[in-house]
Amino acid sequence: METAIWRRSYISLISSECPVDNWRGKSVQRKQAESKSQIKLHTQSAPFGLCPKGLMLTQAPSSVVRSRNSRDHTMNSGGSCLSASTVAIPAINDSSAAMSACSTISAQPASSMDTQMHSPKKQERVNKRVIWGIEVAEELHWKGWELGKETTRSLVLKNRSLKLQKMKYRPPKTKFFFTVIPQPIFLSPGITLTLPIVFRPLEAKEYMDQLWFEKAEGMFCVGLRATLPCHRLICRPPSLQLPMCAVGDMTEASFCLDNVGDLPTFFTWEFSSPFQMLPAMGLLEPGQASQIKVTFQPLTAVIYEVQATCWYGAGSRQRSSIQLQAVAKCAQLLVSIKHKCPEDQDAEGFQKLLYFGSVAVGCTSERQIRLHNPSAVNAPFRIEISPDELAEDQAFSCPTAHGIVLPGEKKCVSVFFHPKTLDTRTVDYCSIMPSGCASRTLLKVVGFCRGPAVSLQHYCVNFSWVNLGERSEQPLWIENQSDCTAHFQFAIDCLESVFSIRPAFGTLLGKARMTLHCAFQPTHPIICFRRVACLIHHQDPLFLDLMGTCHSDSTKPAILKPQHLTWYRTHLARGLTLYPPDILDAMLKEKKLVQDQNGALMIPIQDLEDMPAPQYPYIPPMTEFFFDGTSDMTIFPPPVSIEPVEVDFGACPGPEAPNPIPLCLMNHTKGKIMVVWTRRSDCPFWVTPESCDVPPLKSMAMRLHFQPPHPNCLYAVELEAFAIYKVCARNEREECGVSARSLSVWVGWQGVTEGGFRLHPLRARLSLGWTVAPMGLSPPKLLAQLGPSDFLILM
Repeated sequence: METAIWRRSYISLISSECPVDNWRGKSVQRKQAESKSQIKLHTQSAPFGLCPKGLMLTQAPSSVVRSRNSRDHTMNSGGSCLSASTVAIPAINDSSAAMSACSTISAQPASSMDTQMHSPKKQERVNKRVIWGIEVAEELHWKGWELGKETTRSLVLKNRSLKLQKMKYRPPKTKFFFTVIPQPIFLSPGITLTLPIVFRPLEAKEYMDQLWFEKAEGMFCVGLRATLPCHRLICRPPSLQLPMCAVGDMTEASFCLDNVGDLPTFFTWEFSSPFQMLPAMGLLEPGQASQIKVTFQPLTAVIYEVQATCWYGAGSRQRSSIQLQAVAKCAQLLVSIKHKCPEDQDAEGFQKLLYFGSVAVGCTSERQIRLHNPSAVNAPFRIEISPDELAEDQAFSCPTAHGIVLPGEKKCVSVFFHPKTLDTRTVDYCSIMPSGCASRTLLKVVGFCRGPAVSLQHYCVNFSWVNLGERSEQPLWIENQSDCTAHFQFAIDCLESVFSIRPAFGTLLGKARMTLHCAFQPTHPIICFRRVACLIHHQDPLFLDLMGTCHSDSTKPAILKPQHLTWYRTHLARGLTLYPPDILDAMLKEKKLVQDQNGALMIPIQDLEDMPAPQYPYIPPMTEFFFDGTSDMTIFPPPVSIEPVEVDFGACPGPEAPNPIPLCLMNHTKGKIMVVWTRRSDCPFWVTPESCDVPPLKSMAMRLHFQPPHPNCLYAVELEAFAIYKVCARNEREECGVSARSLSVWVGWQGVTEGGFRLHPLRARLSLGWTVAPMGLSPPKLLAQLGPSDFLILM
């Protein structure tokens, strides 16, 4: 009964015989003449003429073959036995039984991530060999089997030779592997035979057996193996050579970690510095592969050869290793200056120096340095400029903070100089630091900052005299002699002043000139003087003296001249400006005052203990601008002051005008003065009384009025007033009139309105002058000797 069953299963494997050519006729007749008890096995295959003649498949060197005349021996690749290993190619016979094929799953990158996981499950890989013209698998492997359940694998034999192959086989020795009843096998050239092998396990263990084939040339076997599910990870390739790397730099390479086992497997890498493995741990499903990235960052220039171990399996007791090899070298970086100029060298000639020359403030100058890498590895570098200073305080900068110069190449790096401090020579140091053990290069960077060079055609504009109600205008050009752009603004931009400058602000390009129009339109017959500051960005302010005299039909003051300003400043330094003309007249008559060689008044030398008379000192422009007497700090005491310094009307709901705000005008001089306010007809602000007398060292109460002409508007204005000494010589006041001997005082405010109507007095500038009106009067003898301008006092 059992024999019948096996015979039926054996016969079911026989396929229809393929056609045989005439030259194969003898072979067919010989087979027909053989015993009828023998069963001939032929499987249909492609005609011999279509078989590729160049395909040579051979066995691996480790295959064991038995010869009739000798025992087991190892077949090599010599002789007629061509040996090699190949992936099994699926073949289909007449009974449509398909042979299982295995293909290699390679770990190809699936994304830009460092680790690529590949989910397709691997098919079983079958290594084939060719022995004496027969292509056959080296081993049949059973995985994933169950106890008591039969599992069948197919063993494929193919005739690769040009002759008829005759062989027979022996069944496996163990009872766990069995096949059909052994019968002689005849294979024509190119014919394939599929032999089923059945595996029936009874215990959970590994099984090993062999299936032997016998030919005229000898014997060979096919291994039969059944294994339990297990963890197994392999590294491909088993060793990895990383690229050559510079000390302090980093290189990387990758390899594939395959899970060729049957179970999901956790893994952990164990490695040593300076190597790093990414990912250092993970999980691989059966048939999956992970791309492992190896980074190499050496600290010393030596040859590294270490072994990285991957621990996996139950309790992490299994391991798979890969050999890592790398070479570290010291990089070399040569620093030079591109487009070198003669100034790029210090006095000693030992230190590298990068000279930027003179650069305008607000501008940026660029120079480049060249980095050359003559070594065979990459040369990483880092550049630092003044690391201890804040970035916003640095005049030098290098956008390239770090980079890499490739082997044998050159790289240019820009260094910028953007100065912020005027008329300053800036010195700094730029450090170029290669990675690793190479020494750093210190580069000295030097630059000079220049600002705009703005100047005026004249620093004093004299309008001489004009009639009341007329307007006089004179041109004045302003020039920028530097190539740096300049922004300027005159501190006079209100229509309430008798002086005006158009334009009051603007921009001057480098080497440019602009024409200004200065105008004088007085409102009272009086001498007028005003010192106007011209504020310039990145330059000290300039000062322009504006002077003019107004005549009316009844009042003709003496004409103010530039020489009077020189005498005034000398008197200011000698402390004589606060005294009225009558007191100075008496002191000069009593010989308590004398004239110097320039005509200015002074205390006699013997009273000064042989010390020279004081002269007007040099005052820095910024000091003069801020300490001008309008604040608590001043260089010279002001003759007149006004309180409060800020006037704010707030929000005026209307329609009625807001209540006036009281002002207090204080006379700090030792003479009586008369104050006259300048007012335009359409000005919303005005002061009452418009003119008044203030006794010496006394104060006068005034009121500041505000009448907005339009609602929902902001108003700000600068008011201007002139004060004169009211002194008459020899009791001739009735004859002298109002302008007999006078001292002119100018007071100004500049206002800003916030949320309503606010007058903000930011400045209170005073100018005092004394003159004698040419009205045909007989002046005193002293005045005839000194002249009308000797007692001129201006503040």
